[in-house]
Amino acid sequence: MKAFTNWLTDIFKKFSLTDPFYSERLWAFHRLNQPDFIASQREHYNNLGEIVELCIHQPYGYPISKQACSPVEVGGYSDVIQTVTLTFVDGIYADLHGLPQGVELHKLLDLPLLKQKEVLTAYMDDIRSSDDLFVLLNRMLSQESYLLEVTEDIQKVIVLQHIVTDSARHVVPQLMISLSQASKATIIENWYTLSHNPYALVNHFTHILLEERAHLSYHTLYTDSPSCYQVNSLYCNQKAHTTFTHHTFAFDTGMLRMHLKAQINGSHARTMLYGLSTLGVKEKVAHQIQVIHSEPHSFSQQHYKSILAGQSTGSFSGKIYLTPAAQQTNAYQTNNALILSDAARHYAKPQLEIYADDVKCSHGATTGQLDPAQLFYLQSRGIAAPLAKRLLLEAFGSTIIGSVSLPILQDYVYGKLVAKLVKL
Repeated sequence: MKAFTNWLTDIFKKFSLTDPFYSERLWAFHRLNQPDFIASQREHYNNLGEIVELCIHQPYGYPISKQACSPVEVGGYSDVIQTVTLTFVDGIYADLHGLPQGVELHKLLDLPLLKQKEVLTAYMDDIRSSDDLFVLLNRMLSQESYLLEVTEDIQKVIVLQHIVTDSARHVVPQLMISLSQASKATIIENWYTLSHNPYALVNHFTHILLEERAHLSYHTLYTDSPSCYQVNSLYCNQKAHTTFTHHTFAFDTGMLRMHLKAQINGSHARTMLYGLSTLGVKEKVAHQIQVIHSEPHSFSQQHYKSILAGQSTGSFSGKIYLTPAAQQTNAYQTNNALILSDAARHYAKPQLEIYADDVKCSHGATTGQLDPAQLFYLQSRGIAAPLAKRLLLEAFGSTIIGSVSLPILQDYVYGKLVAKLVKL
């Protein structure tokens, strides 16, 4: 698409040779500027034309100015469990709270040069083989990059509070997360829009590095009306004996694309990825999941569910990839969708690619409607039809919510699910 390449060239002129990340931006620019690059993306994007048009017509600023904004009050869990909140306004850290021992947050540019190089090398090694449009755009256009380091077993829950203001247009943040050996952390990533801003585009990228025996539980929540276009990419590099658990809950979205890639580079590592989307009206949510097993004795599980009403659209593209070295690996993938209206759509593409012979793997997908026999049974017991329908939908989503390790967060998400189901 000539319009895209022209826009790309004009944008790249904003970066000078003295830009600290110029070489990384140039690498991404060359990848994006390949003649057949956009055509190659059609396999991954059902609405590629719409997304490219949005990129081209959204004003992009670099450097981005810091916006004044107060943190959003989070009810339901932050007043019950101990948390430390890091607030980002249009991708810029608001510096509103102190950090506990064992947790540090730095601008990448503020780090010593050797530390910068170490962080960038690990990050670039993991994205170098990527051909994803928004991962490469994030690398080229990132307006600010931060490093969050966890060096201990942190008892407090780390809340990453992302606020999108009504002045936001094209926001491109980056966050690197590093957990040192034997450290442990729980992170909740919350997204909010302060007002209806349907034209904003947020292209967020998170890179996670788990050193040996590190354990991370990560929860991404879209439960409070983020009406803008959101692309959220997360790459996790796991070393031996690590555990990475991730949950995505999408109950209020305009358009969300959640892209997760877990690279298991150590033996006896575990990856558990879960997602629950509840969509109505014209909401769109796409999950693109990839788990790569490169070492033996590892385990992964993917389980994603969607409830679709109105004219909403959901999609799931999941892949399990096992290299020849990934012997004695167990890997499982499941996708389930319930369609509540004739105009709703769901697309599923479960995939297995296995080059090891001593493994246990499975994958599958189901798409259907509520079981009329179950509805009839509940109504025969005196339960009105609307309540019977809601009870079945709650039960459908409860398996994903029940996999959350924090009971308080379970209750919070369950409440948000019920509130969304009432609107369907």
